[in-house]
Amino acid sequence: MGEANASVETSHLILHCGDTDATIDFWCRGLGGILEQDEEMASPALDAIFGREGVRIRDTFIRVGGIRIHTIETLDEKRTREPTGPFEKPLGLSGLSFRVPDLDAAHVRAESEGRNPTEIYAFEELDAPVRMFFLEDPDGLRVEMIEEGA
Repeated sequence: MGEANASVETSHLILHCGDTDATIDFWCRGLGGILEQDEEMASPALDAIFGREGVRIRDTFIRVGGIRIHTIETLDEKRTREPTGPFEKPLGLSGLSFRVPDLDAAHVRAESEGRNPTEIYAFEELDAPVRMFFLEDPDGLRVEMIEEGA
């Protein structure tokens, strides 16, 4: 077995939802979670990630039971439980996110290992800019590698 990569740490779970208010109610009121962020956004990076123009989302971060959950509801095109495009995931848990200190080095490593990472997407318009790229595990689970405050 390989050695664990000490520079990777858990950031959050990614949960695509159809109704943000109902999701907040479930995780916060129902399970005692704390709503840390709730916003609507559009970005060229979102357009690139979703593979279409005009993407608008409502996203939240909820902390519950020691886990940080990032919920994403697409507002421009409502999602169903079935995927509608190459990067579209159905509703529900669709990914894990890991924070890395050097995104460029992580991307080079993923490429050199033949893991087919996506391009690096940058959200520079945020108060705390982030950069990220995605991989898929052998069963199709999306893995986000993220560098915050980039």
